[in-house]
Formats: sequence, structure tokens, C-alpha cells
Amino acid sequence: MHTLAWISLLCLIFFTILLLLLKKDRTREDIRKAIVTVSCIICIIIAVSIFHVNYVFALFVGFLATILLDPKTYTKKRLAIYGSLVLIVSIAAYALYRDNPDYVIKHLKENPQSSSLYLSENGEPIITYQSDVIRPLASTVKIIIALEYAMQVEENIVKKDQTVSLDELKRFYLKNSDGGGHEAWLNTMESDGKIQNNEVSLHDVAKGMITYSSNANTDYLIHLLGMESINSRIDQLDLQQHEDVYPIVSALFISEHIPQTGMDEKELVNELNEMPIADYRSIAINLSEQMRTGELNLHDTTLDLSPALQRVWSDRLIGASANDYGKLLAIIANDKLPNVAANTLRDIMEWPMQLNEDNHKRFTHIGSKGGSTLFVLNNAMYAENLNGDQYEIVYLTDELNFIKRLLLTNNRKSFESKLLNQKDYRLKVQKELSE
Repeated sequence: MHTLAWISLLCLIFFTILLLLLKKDRTREDIRKAIVTVSCIICIIIAVSIFHVNYVFALFVGFLATILLDPKTYTKKRLAIYGSLVLIVSIAAYALYRDNPDYVIKHLKENPQSSSLYLSENGEPIITYQSDVIRPLASTVKIIIALEYAMQVEENIVKKDQTVSLDELKRFYLKNSDGGGHEAWLNTMESDGKIQNNEVSLHDVAKGMITYSSNANTDYLIHLLGMESINSRIDQLDLQQHEDVYPIVSALFISEHIPQTGMDEKELVNELNEMPIADYRSIAINLSEQMRTGELNLHDTTLDLSPALQRVWSDRLIGASANDYGKLLAIIANDKLPNVAANTLRDIMEWPMQLNEDNHKRFTHIGSKGGSTLFVLNNAMYAENLNGDQYEIVYLTDELNFIKRLLLTNNRKSFESKLLNQKDYRLKVQKELSE
């Protein structure tokens, strides 16, 4: 559950009990209402935390329960009011959460200035919708970092089984900067018994970067592998629209490390937007080096940027085109890397095959890496089905608001599934996006 959701529910419990304690002439009805409210909130917390029920759905059911458990509900007037509210909420929930893969097509068509789609079938690009436009990659950029790691394993520069101290990774850790990915990875590593003497293997660090999208692992690997090496690899692979890689986490602190005397937030945003990208990246690199050495300590620091400042960070993340990432996926899917590097990279990228046994019923390979911010939702994946047909799918979307991001998130998996499994649907998408 999101931190703000936790705080909201706990505050509601606190104030419900506080009002009951402060009231001089409390009645049995007041006590009954408080018990019902607190009980419903506790049930919501249990449903979301233990049984992984969707938070919005649990909240709706909890709200409905409080209404149904109130004797005053059962009058004609209240039944009409509550019935109308339930109907409106139900319609809204259906519109937001129903499975509707065609929404992705609709979004792409209506937002060509901020959306790209690339689809290749057996080496032949069949959809290249706005696919030559450079857009922010967010965490999708971690694919190229994983590739550089695999190549350095091949070249014996690093070893998969060399150990990494969790304290070194922690220097790059910023709470809430990766959606809880780093904590989820650490929990899995601990439950699998892969943490020994507070150390993990380098290969598990790389897998945590892709499977769980740990930003701390990412920036650690950028330093270990070397930014120059990663960017040289981009040139060697002829990814012509790929921007230089630089650290992800440290860029979040740029607004706090530039002169801003007398500036309000709007002026600060303008200052960051007008800063030459070379200067912006230089500051991010310098701050990341301070994190690596411990000079900049993030211990107990939590991400606390306004949406406006997060938008600057999001817009200035490393960019590339969907064409470049389609090409990159094809290199992996067709084993165009040396043998050790190819096997190493597949082991990192093909976590969907490792975590979901059902995928083995239809595919021999699936590799994937998404990326998101408040304004971006991306995914890059390759797949090979049991018939040997190969597909590469890359979509990049930017300038999203809350509703658009929610709808894309809810429908992207079914959209990808239909693209991979239904020829008629691929032809439909191809036709609609070419009109």
C-alpha cells in the first residue's frame, strides 16, 4: 500500500477514536459508529496488505460496508442517495479498471506528440509509429546497463560471483525513488538466503536492477562498469538516437544543490529547464560520486519533490527512440552477443519466464524491462513463442496525467498479450496507427 494511503487510514482511525474520547455525552450509537468505522478500516488494511486486494476496490467495499451497517441508511431518501453514489462509483470504476487493450491504441492515436510504438515480427518491423522520436526512457534504460555488465563478464573485467556489500548499495538508496523496488529485492534476497555476511553477488545486483528495478543497484553498476564504457557500448551498437547514460538517483537532488536564493518554485523549475543538459548531467554525476564516497549521505532521506520538480527530472532522464530499443532487443533475442554475454543477459532479462510458469506453455523466451515516472510509462520486451516466431515490442509514452497513466497501466498487459498472440490484432493496430 502506498505510504500516503497508510497515513490517511491511520489518521482516520486516530481521529475516530479521539472524537469518541473527547465527547462528553457520547451515546451507544456514537460508540457503535466508531467500532464500525475502525473495523472497516482495519479490514481494508488487512485486505490490501495481506491478501493484496486492489486498494481502490478495498476502499470502495469498506465505504459500502459502513453504509450498509448504518441503520439510518434504510430510509427511502438515503437509499436513493446512496444508490446513486454507488452507481456512479461503479460506472467510474468499471471505466477505469475494465480490461480494454484498445485503450492503448486510442491513446497512441490521440497523442502522437508524446507516444511511440515499435513492433517487429521475425526481424521485420511492422509498426514504427513515431518510433524515431527520442523520449525519456526512465528505467527502461537499465537494459543497456545490463548489456554492458554482460559484456564485461564476457571480457572477464567483472565476475558474476564477486561480492558486493549491501552498505555500498545503500549509499545510492533513496527511499520511495523506485516504487519500493530495492526493498522488495532485498526481502527476496533475504528469504532466498542469498545474503551472506551482509554481501550479495554482483549477478544478483544486476538481476535486482532488472527484475525489481532497483535504482540503487543501477547507480552502483553505472559507477562499477563506468559511464564511459556504457556510452562507448551505445556507440558500438550503433544506437544513433540514444543519449548518454548518467546516474538516476543523484539527479533528484540537483534542485537542492544549485544557487536558489530568493527563488520560488516556479523560478527554480525554469532555472532547471533552462540549464544546458551537459551542465545538468555534470551536476548529477558529481552528486553521485559524492554518494559513492559517502560525502553525500542519504541515510533516512525520503524522496520529497513536488510534482513540478519531478517533471523536470522526468523530462531530463536519459532518452532514446523506440527504434533504438527495438534494435537492442533484437540483438539480445537473436544472440548476436558473444556466448557468455548472451547467456548472462538472457538470465537477467528473462525474469518473466522465471517468475511465471504459465509463460512456458506458450513461449520459449520472454525478456522485459519497463520504466515509469509520474509522467512516463514505457516497456520494452522481446518474446519467442513455441513455433519459433520472434517479436520485439517497444512503447514509450510521456506527458501522462493520473487518469491516462492509470488506464495505460491497467491495459498494457492485455495489449501486449494480444499483439503477441493474435495476428488479426497486430494487423488491426498496424492499420489504425497508419491512418
